[in-house]
Amino acid sequence: MTSLPTRAQVLETLLQRWDPVSQTETIPVEAALGRVLTRDQYAQATIPVARASAMDGVAVCAVRFGQGMPDTAGWKLGEDFCRADTGDDFDDRFDAVIPIERVQISEKGQLTILGDMQVRPGDNIRPRGSAIRTGELVARKHRQLRPFDLACLAMGGIAQVEVYRRPRVAFIPTGSELVPLGAPVGRGQTIDSNTLLAQAMLTEMGAEPLCYPIVPDQPGALAEALEQTLQAADILLLNGGSSKGAEDYNARLLEERGAALFHWVAAAPGKPLCVGLIQNKPVINLPGPPLAALYGMDWCVRAMVHRLLHKPMPRRQTIQGILTEPIQAPKDMEILCMMEVQPTQEGYLVKQKPWRGGSMADALGAGAVYVTELGREVCPAGETLEVTLLRGLEDF
Repeated sequence: MTSLPTRAQVLETLLQRWDPVSQTETIPVEAALGRVLTRDQYAQATIPVARASAMDGVAVCAVRFGQGMPDTAGWKLGEDFCRADTGDDFDDRFDAVIPIERVQISEKGQLTILGDMQVRPGDNIRPRGSAIRTGELVARKHRQLRPFDLACLAMGGIAQVEVYRRPRVAFIPTGSELVPLGAPVGRGQTIDSNTLLAQAMLTEMGAEPLCYPIVPDQPGALAEALEQTLQAADILLLNGGSSKGAEDYNARLLEERGAALFHWVAAAPGKPLCVGLIQNKPVINLPGPPLAALYGMDWCVRAMVHRLLHKPMPRRQTIQGILTEPIQAPKDMEILCMMEVQPTQEGYLVKQKPWRGGSMADALGAGAVYVTELGREVCPAGETLEVTLLRGLEDF
């Protein structure tokens, strides 16, 4: 079995040793889309306030229909009947509504009922509080608010809600070879694309990304950047400098401070990932290659953000696909496989995209992912795999 810690072991240890303090804030309901409630919310209003019409029609007294259809030739609008539109209140003298499709009202206000019909008290009327009542539970704590949740809160007269503050996650790209997006790229240089990756993934998770400028591979500059971000963020991400290269200072920085809990994990790409705690704040040193950064963001950082938001990890959509080519993997490593998905009349075919020596654009454009199992070296062609979708099925 592997001598390196697994993803599960790293997360278990980190979550046990970390004692997070979740911050809250009160915000207007209209600004609360996607936020997570800190407590149950109960309606502060009753809707409808009084009984209301359930449809467009005319309101009448049901007792006048007790002996069959009455003669309405002499009925007067406002005295014997009135208009009652959907959701409207109407005069308390009337206790039933006839659908507008069953009546005619002349220009002079004369009512004609089309055909025979039974009319009973309460017909086509929504009683008081039928939509929502004061004190009714409208949204449970730890619920992530969707558009219809906001509408329900508003219907209940709730104008403000207390939510968990978005976790502030600092992302520090490091490496003397990096240049920012838009700058010319010279020999020995590469574009910092991981900042954009992290910013988008953190926003999608519900966090507030704090993206810092590129820090060169200089121990003093790296230590200074780490200290600055400790004051601003709940979680710190250092990108690059995690392996054993001559200028890989970040993991060494955490180890020298006695903050590193793990360095190296049985998950690739991204095996040199380093995880630590400083001042009760997780510090995660993500390896620099884009696929390694993506993998670490997904399995490690996502768990930290969801912990602060009191949200369960999302269940992603999966499909069953037949593997067209074997997957080779070290038995002591969980390998993230970027998968190509091909729909057929019978189902789906899946194939691993190369992650060593292949096009990075091709790998990152994958439609699904699959993580190999520890202890298993080969997934043979023809086997049915459950893969996790990165795109909607309509995109295939």
